[in-house]
Amino acid sequence: MLPHGSLSESAIRRLVDTFYARIREDELLAPIFHSAIGDRWSQHLETLTRFWCSVMLSAGTYKGNPMAAHLKLPRLGLVHLDRWLGLWRVTTSELLPAPAALELQNKAAMMGERILETIAAQQFLDPTR
Repeated sequence: MLPHGSLSESAIRRLVDTFYARIREDELLAPIFHSAIGDRWSQHLETLTRFWCSVMLSAGTYKGNPMAAHLKLPRLGLVHLDRWLGLWRVTTSELLPAPAALELQNKAAMMGERILETIAAQQFLDPTR
């Protein structure tokens, strides 16, 4: 649990909603998300809230495979991860106390790096990508 109980399901829901509203307006990231999600944003936001609650609160409510979902997307690269993480840092810092924001930022950075490593390995092994 985070210091001072500063993270709750409602705080995570607010974070996810605010962050992805910004993603949907971002020149670089919005087209990728629009293509992948289409008009299913309410479903996606609920899935992401369950994901982050599971990661940060050990809620156990997320049952998906984020790696598989990201591997289906067009070639994601460091430029995409850097933009995503930049928006994540700003949003978490605005909405949460510093210890909670920092922990969320660190977890997101580690996950993002693993996703990019897996994408790179898959593209190396599969010359059709």
